[in-house]
Amino acid sequence: MHPQQNRTGARLLKRALAAAALLALASSTLVAPVFASGLFGGMQGSWRGEGSLKWSTGENERMRCVATYEVSGEGNKLLQNLTCATDSTRLVVKSEITYKPAAGVITGSWSEKGYGINGWVTGTASAGSIKARVESSDDAFSADVAILMQGAEQVVTIVPRNLDVTEVFVTMLRAGQAATN
Repeated sequence: MHPQQNRTGARLLKRALAAAALLALASSTLVAPVFASGLFGGMQGSWRGEGSLKWSTGENERMRCVATYEVSGEGNKLLQNLTCATDSTRLVVKSEITYKPAAGVITGSWSEKGYGINGWVTGTASAGSIKARVESSDDAFSADVAILMQGAEQVVTIVPRNLDVTEVFVTMLRAGQAATN
């Protein structure tokens, strides 16, 4: 293999892995406002979303996602299955997030099947918003995540550190619902 092709392949793989990890982050921290049935009470079911990844080169890639959420633990435990795709990659993510009401914190873990990436999430939660820090288990990256609820939408912004991706933006809607804009 030509050295230039090897560098190009390594760069593309690095970009795909970064995208995989960031998409996992976006999905694993999606939450609803605090309801009588727990923090995740309104999440049960299927969701769809669209957004974009912004690369350090200035390029943007469109992203599409579908997710299913299972809620338990009096509405304070969320199991999520997510598939997201950009023009260059497809990702399959599983996450488990727990809300601890007495402390006002979330903790959890995520894994991406195709690339074998995993990690954890920690943060604080209040009605309508989440502020979290997401990290990979191999310490290759971390990111700050902010989630806001706007009507029936979940708006997620991720700002990673030390990656080729500079921002991820995703809006998720319950399947079958239209945006409220």
